[in-house]
Amino acid sequence: MFKFFKHITSKYKILLLAFILILIPGAIISYMSLRSINQKADNLRAKFNGTVILVRDKLESEAFQLEANLRNNVIESFPNTNSSNDLKVWLEKLESENPAFKNLFLMNENNGLISSLVSLGWNNETRMKDFLNPSAQNSFNMAEKAEFISIDYNEAVRLYQKALNYVNSDQKRALLLSRIGRCYFKKRDYSNGINAYKKILELGNDEIKIGEVPATIVALYQIKEGYKALETDEKHFQALQKLYQQLLNHPWDLIGGEYLYYLKTISEEILEFEDSDIYLNFNSLNMDNLKIIENKILDQITFIEFLKRNVLSEMKSDLKDGSTSDSKLKTISTKENDSTMQLGFFKLPATFQQSQIFAIGYEFESNYILSNLFPKILNSVELGRDVFVGVLGDNDSLLYLHYNRTIPNYLVAENFSRLFVNWKVALYDQDGKSIDQIIGKERRLYLTLFMGIIAVMLIGIVVMVRAVIHESEVARMKSEFVSNVSHELKTPLTLIRMFGETLDTGMVTDENKRREFYSIIRKESERLTHLIDNVLDFSKMDTGAKKYHFKESDLVNVVRSSLEAYKFHIRDNGFEIKSVFPEGKIELKIDSDAISQALLNLLSNAVKYSEDKKLIRVEVSSNASSAIISVTDNGVGIAKGELNKIFDKFYRVSTSKVEQTGGSGLGLALVKHIVEAHKGAIDVKSDVGKGSRFTIRIPLNWKAT
Repeated sequence: MFKFFKHITSKYKILLLAFILILIPGAIISYMSLRSINQKADNLRAKFNGTVILVRDKLESEAFQLEANLRNNVIESFPNTNSSNDLKVWLEKLESENPAFKNLFLMNENNGLISSLVSLGWNNETRMKDFLNPSAQNSFNMAEKAEFISIDYNEAVRLYQKALNYVNSDQKRALLLSRIGRCYFKKRDYSNGINAYKKILELGNDEIKIGEVPATIVALYQIKEGYKALETDEKHFQALQKLYQQLLNHPWDLIGGEYLYYLKTISEEILEFEDSDIYLNFNSLNMDNLKIIENKILDQITFIEFLKRNVLSEMKSDLKDGSTSDSKLKTISTKENDSTMQLGFFKLPATFQQSQIFAIGYEFESNYILSNLFPKILNSVELGRDVFVGVLGDNDSLLYLHYNRTIPNYLVAENFSRLFVNWKVALYDQDGKSIDQIIGKERRLYLTLFMGIIAVMLIGIVVMVRAVIHESEVARMKSEFVSNVSHELKTPLTLIRMFGETLDTGMVTDENKRREFYSIIRKESERLTHLIDNVLDFSKMDTGAKKYHFKESDLVNVVRSSLEAYKFHIRDNGFEIKSVFPEGKIELKIDSDAISQALLNLLSNAVKYSEDKKLIRVEVSSNASSAIISVTDNGVGIAKGELNKIFDKFYRVSTSKVEQTGGSGLGLALVKHIVEAHKGAIDVKSDVGKGSRFTIRIPLNWKAT
């Protein structure tokens, strides 16, 4: 593959060496530059990571401080009471004083939970049965027989009222009054039944229960049902509204599900009145506020039930690992409805663990933390003008951005370590760029320079290799040209000398023979003259010294004269010329000798490269813009792949016929040069084995320079 390089001149060798010396250092410099850019990106990432960690630690430390403040507040204000209502009031006060937390709750040893609004399994001790005295019990038993066995409601009412005279506690009176009201309802005496239930309300004791349901709720529910049966809509709605308010103001323990049943039933029944005039008339009762309270209660019920179901056992396990006096703050993260809930809790000191209350817990109020705490902290952190902080949640959803615009990309992000473990602190560039985008411009610049150097080097190498190949090919063709020209010159000179010497000896006495020898000497002289003219003209053309003499001439006459001069040579080779000329003249500025030489070169090739069918057609014509000369032969033809090369100097088509025929490879190059000097063009159409057609077109109106 290195055979071409033996023909390379010194300047090309120097050029190749220069390319190599530029390419290698350029590649090394570009590589080192890219490494430097990557190192810069790593340094920026490390710097921004350090900043994010500092911000995260500050945010977490402030959150821990809030937890510590809450714990101190709990220890300082813990109530000395066992009343669930008092505990609810205390929890509600704590929430209002500590806005960073919500849903505060207490836990007891029996897995009971109580929040500021509801409780679940908090007072689940078995309630002692409140026995009636003998006189009241006797009347009570007889009343039940009359109600359920004899179905004598009047008698049952009389006996329940008789038993009522023998009791003195609110609990017993509420029980008997509810039985009396029930009997009145059974016999459809709703007015007296309503009055009986109203007497329960008059007791004014919200602690007493009928079964597991507060007596006031039972009474209000039955009063509401009585007015509904009497079809007094206004009183029905009034009772319904009072019952709804009582349910919201005095929720009882959720164990058993009675409270939720009553709340859901009454809420749905109120909705039936929502579009009525009665509902609008009672707007002063502020039903909208009651709905808000209901939603808060339902939210806390959902929260408490979620704790009981999913978190309580884990929290108790964590709390039991420590000592009885350990009040260390603990946290736990859990999923609820595809969002992360962050909980905190700690064990109460042993001195406060009365009634088996041993721990308090809370949920972090993320809205307060994001909208109040974090902005306050971040305003005190100096980050510089070009970066700012955001907080990301699950799946990198944006929770908070310390900037008043939406930014698509963050520089770096770091998870919180203990609190808000599903949150991230993210650092943003002011223009929303990532680290790769920040250094991307430099990287692209160096990469472009590197690729540019490589491209330039490759182009240079390709050009140089092509030049080397071309020079090698030219050197080869020049060598072949010298050999061919030498052979071409030697052959006619040898024949001229041989026949001249023969004639000079006087040995040839036959006149016909002498004429034949003279003819051979003349033809070989013409051939030699033509060859020398080609070489001399090419030399002038190659050096730019060739001069043309343009003058107004008749192209038809020039072509006809050229054919007349060449017809003997053509005829002697057995060829026939068929010429076609227009009737008139074709006047244009041409160099007649040059045009004649071009035509003779085309005719010479037609003679050389024709085999059996020795017919040559020469046609002269014109159109509106050009004069046209065409030469058509029936020779060996030219392959399509060779057509774009045949006008190159020294080039000869590689066929057996060409190899057997002498030639210099200059004829068509001279033709092209002559035609282009006349601002014309030459084209060729050829099929292998069928012949070729060369067409010269010269503009009619052109200015010679």
